[in-house]
Amino acid sequence: MLAFTGPDVLVTYERSGGFAGIHRKVSVDMSGTALVNDEKVALGAEEMRGLRDALGRVVTTGSSSQGCQVADHFTYTLAYRGHRATRCLLPSDWRAAVERLEALTGR
Repeated sequence: MLAFTGPDVLVTYERSGGFAGIHRKVSVDMSGTALVNDEKVALGAEEMRGLRDALGRVVTTGSSSQGCQVADHFTYTLAYRGHRATRCLLPSDWRAAVERLEALTGR
């Protein structure tokens, strides 16, 4: 069973907070199977290439509490290549990867 962490996991992403208090969690393994809030989703070859390309542009690997003092803020956590960072303001280099991972939550 695919887990949110482990040696076969390519990336794990979480978004929580906001006015409605949402919590979304996405984990994608190396073979292209995603676990989206405990539901399996298969990624096609093109989706995996796009995700890997977007993840390759991620350079912000440290956490920051900047922006967390705002009421109803979102908290974003990205774990990739041995780094795990949590941010309240989405770094621009995360945007393409986060958009792809968020799109999986709508499937």
